[in-house]
Amino acid sequence: MKMQTIIEYILTVVLVLVLGGLAGWYFFLRSQTNTLKAEGAAKGFGAAIPLGDPYGSTPDKPDPFPSADRTLRDAQDGTRNGKSPAQLWQVDAKPVAGQIFAGSGNDVRLRYVERATGYVLEADPRTGQIMRLTNTLMPKIYEAFLTETGHVFERSLDTAGNITTFAGTISTTTDTTTGSSARTLTGSGLTKNIVSMSAHPVSGAIFYILRGPGGAIGVSSEWNGQKQKNIFGSVIVSWRPTVLQDGRIILAQAAADGVPGYAYELKKDGVLSRLLGPVPGLTIRVRPALAKSAPSAVLWGQSTPGALKLFVQTAENATAVQLPIRTVADKCAWAPASAKASSGTAGKELIAYCGVPQGQPAQNFLDEWYRGGTHSADTLWRVDAGAGTAELVYTPPSNTPVDIENMVIDDAGNFVAFTNAADKSLWLLRLAK
Repeated sequence: MKMQTIIEYILTVVLVLVLGGLAGWYFFLRSQTNTLKAEGAAKGFGAAIPLGDPYGSTPDKPDPFPSADRTLRDAQDGTRNGKSPAQLWQVDAKPVAGQIFAGSGNDVRLRYVERATGYVLEADPRTGQIMRLTNTLMPKIYEAFLTETGHVFERSLDTAGNITTFAGTISTTTDTTTGSSARTLTGSGLTKNIVSMSAHPVSGAIFYILRGPGGAIGVSSEWNGQKQKNIFGSVIVSWRPTVLQDGRIILAQAAADGVPGYAYELKKDGVLSRLLGPVPGLTIRVRPALAKSAPSAVLWGQSTPGALKLFVQTAENATAVQLPIRTVADKCAWAPASAKASSGTAGKELIAYCGVPQGQPAQNFLDEWYRGGTHSADTLWRVDAGAGTAELVYTPPSNTPVDIENMVIDDAGNFVAFTNAADKSLWLLRLAK
């Protein structure tokens, strides 16, 4: 009897160990499967080509024509009696890395890069149709720059933590092997660890900041990295460059609440011409001057703990005027000089649009906003720099808060596009109802 008890005990222990081992193996396999699924999703595997819903309901619906060309999409749109997207349209609910308007008139398109896949997509603001332009998978793109002529710059991190920058162009021919109208993104990598950069919106000529042994090195080159020229050096690394459409390069120090900042125009010979400073928490938007008679105005923000101010200066020697709105210049964009061309006033009206936080901004708003620690629910305002005035243009519905960043405006001044800083989703607002 005693021996039988011992045997039963041993068998019970063995059974428990076997069952425990099987359970552990099951949970291990499930964990590995979930990890592989998560990694695959981050790389874009299984991601459907998005079809934005032009009626403001669920913009992330599956595409009924995942490999169709624009003709089929337009044919489908014809069944909707020409109905346009909602005035405020969420173009893509998934995070995007950068966007630009390309084309003009009835052919204007909003072109953008999807963060998860690096695909370049294009949205028609008049019909709500979206098509994918490229089929080259480039996972985890954190920042992208695009040009109207098809240049694309996609920035990511490699496995060693280096910052990578891919410079490419959208092929003019489609890949016939996939049955899709999407094209290849061809190009090559630029120098690693570019701290910050900017690209000319048409030619693609770039200016970027590298971290050197003694600080920052500023380099200009063609879009593909050819004809590099070191034209700037500084012990400060945290510069934010902007290449304007008129070819000028603007350098501004990274802003922080209450910290005096400076902004300069970088001349072709490397000389810095001061535009502003010292200004606490300086953020800046400079308007391109595309003609000798066109003024080059400056919109700039000042941020101190608990207080935001926005100013406009219409000429180099003009007196700055404080505007009646509280926001940062990073939430603003100048309307293109050609926006009033149809009325013969191109370049003469100094118009900008700004996202303005509703209510009292948080303490240290700028610092918190940059690191994603706070978000605002913005309204859109139209700034008339010449008159020094601002008027409310649009207030989003109370159930649709948007934290405006990376704003772009089409050449005709009909559409404003931006990302929502809270989730990096892409939005488009039609200015005329």
